[in-house]
Amino acid sequence: MKLKIISLVALTLLVVFACQTEPQGNKEARKVKEGVEPKETEVQAKEVNPKDTSLLIKGADSVLISKKKVVEEWDKQWSKVTYQFYNPALPLAKWQVAINNFIRKGLYKPEEQAPYTALLSGELIHQSLLSFKKEARRYEDEMSMVWNIEDSYEIDASHAGFASVKNESSTYTGGAHGMYGVGITHFDKKSAKTLNLSDFIRKDAKFPKLAEAAFRRSVGISATKPFSETDYWFEKGFVLPDNFEISQGKITFIYNPYEVSNYANGVITFSMPLRQIKPYLKREI
Repeated sequence: MKLKIISLVALTLLVVFACQTEPQGNKEARKVKEGVEPKETEVQAKEVNPKDTSLLIKGADSVLISKKKVVEEWDKQWSKVTYQFYNPALPLAKWQVAINNFIRKGLYKPEEQAPYTALLSGELIHQSLLSFKKEARRYEDEMSMVWNIEDSYEIDASHAGFASVKNESSTYTGGAHGMYGVGITHFDKKSAKTLNLSDFIRKDAKFPKLAEAAFRRSVGISATKPFSETDYWFEKGFVLPDNFEISQGKITFIYNPYEVSNYANGVITFSMPLRQIKPYLKREI
């Protein structure tokens, strides 16, 4: 009986020892595998809805613009670009390249300067800010206030069939006041083409009426009051913009200053819940 017990204990110790003394080669192999970070492949980059955000480059850059003689605090202004774009050094899908090209086209350049052709990068963004500073200095003697520009680019690629770029912009280049606004541009993930409202909403006489009712409620005018008696410029009837944001169960329509009203009313927005819009959709959102 004692012999059986001793044998059983010995066998148990042998098993434990064997588990703890894994061949060194296997251990090293595991360490190597665990230490290697997976590389972004062309297949992953071209997925319809890539989950890996490692393709994105994010950052911000700014330059100080000031008069030669600084008297007041507003004689100095920081111009800034906050950005997201896709890393051009990695394999990109066509729609990702299209987004980069769109952002590059939106960077500041003097009117006489040729369009930028270099790949989008932080260096190119800085170059555009320096171009703006140079142009501001060129007209320094004519301006009462220092020129200023502030731009931001934010990418939303969370939807299955399309991606969106939100651009918020504010610019002052002389005059009574500057200009500002918000732009949303949508890109199809298959064709890389930009998408308009007609690509999302099918033609139906009921939808514009629903949208107008939502607009009137948002800005606080009655359903029967003619637009000609308001601050809103819809002489030929209510019109929806191609500028709209899709987020968190709703679509928000955006009119920038001077598009449908005076500057004092600023950016005008109104929203409609997706549950109300769903019967009129042409594509999944």
